[in-house]
Parts: sequence; structure tokens; C-alpha cells
Amino acid sequence: MLDFICVSVNNWEKRKARKQQFMLHLSLRGDVGKVFYIEPPLNLARVIVFPFLELKDRENRQRWIRALLFKPARISDKLFVFTPLFIVPFSFKAQTLYNFNLYIAYFFISRVLCKRNLNRTVLWLYHPFHSPLINWFKKNICVCFDWAEEWSEYFHELSWRRKKLVIKLENEIIRKADLVFTVSRDLLARAKELNENSFHIFDGTVPELFKNDSFAVPEDMRNLVRPVIGYSGTIYTRMDVDLLLKLSRAFFNCSFVFVGEVLKLNSIDISGLKKQPNIYILGAKEYNLLPGYLMNFDVCIIPYLQNPVTAVPTKIYDYLAAGKPVVSTAFSEAEIFKDLIYIAHSHDEFIFMLKAALSNKDPILAQKRIAAAGMNTWALRVESIMDRVLDKIKERRLGR
Repeated sequence: MLDFICVSVNNWEKRKARKQQFMLHLSLRGDVGKVFYIEPPLNLARVIVFPFLELKDRENRQRWIRALLFKPARISDKLFVFTPLFIVPFSFKAQTLYNFNLYIAYFFISRVLCKRNLNRTVLWLYHPFHSPLINWFKKNICVCFDWAEEWSEYFHELSWRRKKLVIKLENEIIRKADLVFTVSRDLLARAKELNENSFHIFDGTVPELFKNDSFAVPEDMRNLVRPVIGYSGTIYTRMDVDLLLKLSRAFFNCSFVFVGEVLKLNSIDISGLKKQPNIYILGAKEYNLLPGYLMNFDVCIIPYLQNPVTAVPTKIYDYLAAGKPVVSTAFSEAEIFKDLIYIAHSHDEFIFMLKAALSNKDPILAQKRIAAAGMNTWALRVESIMDRVLDKIKERRLGR
């Protein structure tokens, strides 16, 4: 029986993406004991200086309660969420301050975990800044680094000097980890140069959520003009705003619906989108409510900026599970889906393909999309992960 400690970079939030889904589905397995999901830390200085801003949101209040009580929240019998607290401000400005805060957080986390009688522990990390934890959590039997973002490029506000440090720490944590999992083949090729125990693990979906015979139209979509062209996921710098403006004008008789959080960091200027009369930004929704939105889309879109190293977007598997036509800008793994989705290499091609998708009602193709989603579930991804982890533990035991 293995226990997992996941130090994440995302809150346990409405949108359940790769980090949350891996830990959730690990906790559902019979060969896994307890799973602790460690959220990003809260900084004590912020609640002192900006109390109303920090506490106005219900979910944020719950995180503050967990952090101040040093008490994990029980999500299920085996899954727990813990929110650490950073005492010293400005820790992201200096690595020494960050490591100091991280050690204090580790001290309290380890005390909480000690009471839970964890034994054979897998330490699961996401950010290069978490590298010191490998040495501090001495009882772990396997360290996994899930390289889900190219961190030096993810935070655009980082200085050149800070980016160099992130790259250095990224390389360090890849070398130290027993296993490295990557979100794309591009990152896999780079990881392999530093650690031969690197593997590509795609994202997935939960097809069961889309299997109801009918989904009621969500209240905030009931009065929209059809057809509905929809997007589900985070709204941030990867979005091609110019493309979206062209689409809203070219398809003025359609409604464009965006379901997802508008990121504060890595944010984009969406003021132009908000001015369009046929664009509706509905905000983040609970993950189990998303099928109700997707099943009421006529076409799903992935309107990203062209980027040769973009991994397969998580949302594509949910789109396929809904059986809906999908139009996407090109990304590095697009060929995998060439028989299931429309792939556009320019704005004009996107417009042409969106017209084709709106008129495509082929039920056989819809079933092919659903079948493809069934072969790309989070449960299957976790099974692959467990195979790798158990092989590595066995290899260690045999002294290889």
C-alpha cells in the first residue's frame, strides 16, 4: 500500500485539472492508502494587509481557516487537502526567503502527516522551487516530478535573472527525481537528456460524467441565441484574442460562451471581448457541472495562439467525451486527433473550419469521439503512473 504527498501549484478548486485529477483517481485505487494534496501556500502578510480582499471569497476563506488551524480538510476517506502558511513576505522575490518559508511549511506539514501514520510514501512534486523537499522528506520511497509547465516561460513577469534560476532548479529537480512525467513530448525529449526515467503522460477525462441521456440547459445559457460555440477552461495569455474578435464578427448570429476562470496572473486584456454582444464570459464552474455546459455547446473551440511546444490541452478530452465537433488552432500533438477534430493553421482557416463544424451532424463521427475519450481516462493515466512507480520501487529493492 502506497501513500502519496502531492505538493501542488494549484488550489483544490472548482476546475479539476491534471494535478487534482491525478490525486483524486489515485485515492480511488485499492493499492493506494492516503493521499495528501498540499495547496500553494497562503502568505500571512496578505491577510493582515488586505483582509477584505483575501477573505471576501468563500473558497479563499476556507483555505485561510485550514492554513491558520494547520488542519487538513477531508475530501474523502483517503484524500485530504492541506493549505500551508508562509510567514515571511516577498518570498517569490528571493530564493533564500522562499526556502525559509518552505522549511517552516514543511515543519508543520510533517507534523500533520506524522499523526496520519504514513508509511511507504511517494513524494509528488510540480514546481522546481520544491526541490529542497526531496531532502527533507526522508521517508519517501519514490520521488516523482510531474513537469506540467515550462516554468521559466509560464510566469511572464519574471526577470531574466529569475528565469535563469528557474531553469537551473528545473534541471536540478529533474535530475534528482526517481521518475519524471511530462505533459508533452517536447518536454519529454528535454527531460530524457537529464533523467532516463522520464515518461510522457497525457491528460485525460471522466467519460461517465457525460453519459446522462439529457442535460438541462444551464440557467445562464437559457436565453442565448443558438448555435452556441463554447470554450471550457482557463482564460489567460495563451488565448488568441484577435482570433476570437474575428470569430465573433464572422459568426454574429452565434453565441460564444466561455466557461472558466480569468487568471489574474498571466492575464490578458479581455475588455474587447466583453464589448462584443455575442460573447458571454460565465466564469468558473464546479467540475461536475461542466458536462451540462459542454453538452449544450454546438461546437467546442480551442482558440490558442500558435505555439509549437503547446501540450495537448486537457479540455480536448472533455470535448471528445461530449461527442461535440472541435475546432482548434494547431499544437504539437495535433496529429493524434486529426481524424476527430478540425485543426486550423491560420485565422481564415479557423473560420472556414468552424463553418464546416457547425454544419457537421454526423452521429458516427460523434460516437468515434466518445470512444476516443473512453480510451483516455484519468483512471487509465493513473494506472500507467502506478505501473511506473511500482517498477521503480521494485528496481530499488533489487538494487539495480
